Amino acid sequence: MEFRSIETGNVSLKEFHEQNLAFADKTRYIKELEEHAGTKTPVFLRPRRFGKTLFTKILFNYYDKSQAEQFDENFKGTWIHDHRTASANSYYCLNLDFSSVSRDSSLLKTDFIQALINGFTDFTVSYPELGLPPEALRADLYASPARALQSFINNFKLHAKPHDRLYFIIDEYDHFINEVLTSDREAFRDLTSNDANHSGLVKNFYACIKWAVGNSPANPIEKVFMTGVSAISLDSMTSGFNIGTNISADAEFNAMAGFTHDELSKIIDETVDFSRLSGITKAQVLDVMEQRYDGYLFSAETAEKIFCPNMCLTFLHSLIKTRKIPKALTDSSAGMDAGKLGGMLSLAVPDVREKLEQAIFEKDSVTAEMPKDLNLNESDLFGQEQASSVLTYLGFLTIDPDDTKKYGVLRWRCPNEVCYETFVECEAKAMGFKRARGLDLTGVSERGDLKPLIAEAGRRIAGLPASAFSGFNERCLQIIFYYTAKDGNDNALDPELECDTGERGRADLFIRNRRQGGRQYLLELKYLSDAKGKDTAVAAKLEEAKAQLERYRKAPNFRDVKNLDCWAIVFVNAEPKAVEKLP
Repeated sequence: MEFRSIETGNVSLKEFHEQNLAFADKTRYIKELEEHAGTKTPVFLRPRRFGKTLFTKILFNYYDKSQAEQFDENFKGTWIHDHRTASANSYYCLNLDFSSVSRDSSLLKTDFIQALINGFTDFTVSYPELGLPPEALRADLYASPARALQSFINNFKLHAKPHDRLYFIIDEYDHFINEVLTSDREAFRDLTSNDANHSGLVKNFYACIKWAVGNSPANPIEKVFMTGVSAISLDSMTSGFNIGTNISADAEFNAMAGFTHDELSKIIDETVDFSRLSGITKAQVLDVMEQRYDGYLFSAETAEKIFCPNMCLTFLHSLIKTRKIPKALTDSSAGMDAGKLGGMLSLAVPDVREKLEQAIFEKDSVTAEMPKDLNLNESDLFGQEQASSVLTYLGFLTIDPDDTKKYGVLRWRCPNEVCYETFVECEAKAMGFKRARGLDLTGVSERGDLKPLIAEAGRRIAGLPASAFSGFNERCLQIIFYYTAKDGNDNALDPELECDTGERGRADLFIRNRRQGGRQYLLELKYLSDAKGKDTAVAAKLEEAKAQLERYRKAPNFRDVKNLDCWAIVFVNAEPKAVEKLP
């Protein structure tokens, strides 16, 4: 059997065929969009690295007139090849990609216009008689993106025949706008609003598209397909582009981007030669990938969960190359960024932010209905529905079908280990915590001595900036212990935050020991500030921790764990005031 290769990043449909690359066939959604989107201007939102760009390339190859002779070459072996619709290769397609536009306010306008010029240039290469003349393909000629687009549309109308129609395909419509949003709210308002005090640079551009959408020579754009990660920018410029219909939560399109379980299973069969992997089975691989990269559900009307494709392909590439199950959860290109998460959380009302953070940290679900809009030009901060929606679009929350059914209202939770780890990293950064890898924790892993871990955690707390202590709590203490255990120089300790006990709550921290016969650690951590850290309060917290540990070690997930040591620990600021190991 000839196994397929794996490649991530910016891959064209043609390259999948020519290089025999792994590929999940999403072409049936071309027909789904035509028959069930209910709009000619759909907006499709998904987290980064979910395959949106590849789908826009599929649409371009399918609908663009210049690709008609390459139809068989492009689509051989796909669903749509045998179910071709009447509109295949019937449009003049303009493909616009805004992923490279700078968020720097001094460069943004120029970059935006240049991204348009790049799209116009590609169009002109395919259609010299309809595109802008070469002398007009210069960014410095246009005062704004809207002016550049108007020139393109007017030129098309001048030279096109009455039945010639345009299809605009816009990838990453909001990439640079969201970057601006988290760093400069006033600049975001300037881009998306066109009142007397704002330029409306972005809003006016989309208003120009709206003006050109119709069914007559005067309105030559017949279809628009837009991708992005959030509805914030769309809603904030609604009056500029109020014809776009957000189909992201429609059940029909839940799996239009990302891998279903069956698709991932097929890709594993096509790419992984398990005869070369000693002791590793497909079932083991799928189990790990489900924990790390699965769990996304974008519609409450379906139960089919989705894997993040870029993470899966990166994992499989490493598995094939190293012949070992990768320890790392993901790579830096997967789009899960703690800094961006922190920026978006900062847009929430403080008590809403704390509620969401606590729910995510405790691996619990949270209630939130779908928001009516995410217009940041009409509100300063997000409420719970809006904040939950933003985190969902970014990939850090997803619909919890079990709790939704149980409580009768929409419930959301963190979908997988990658998202959870990114959230914990975000929390650590918020308190000013910095990791120090390579710690000597061999006493913990080899001799069952927990003192080095406790002492190092205390030193790290003492090294936090003074500002961190105003909001320091038990969650912060857990995170510091978690990262301290992970930073051992022998990699023998494998900590898990908020570990499931099986039936009776969650334990603060469970530390597995990879050394054969080594001690395993179940920790219950309590924290008191200086003001509250009196002897009586410390004693009470210690007894509370011990009582929890007694319950946890009898619970199903710990009842049969060998060499289990249970420790109750109470910190007052950076000092471990009470430490006791259960007999």
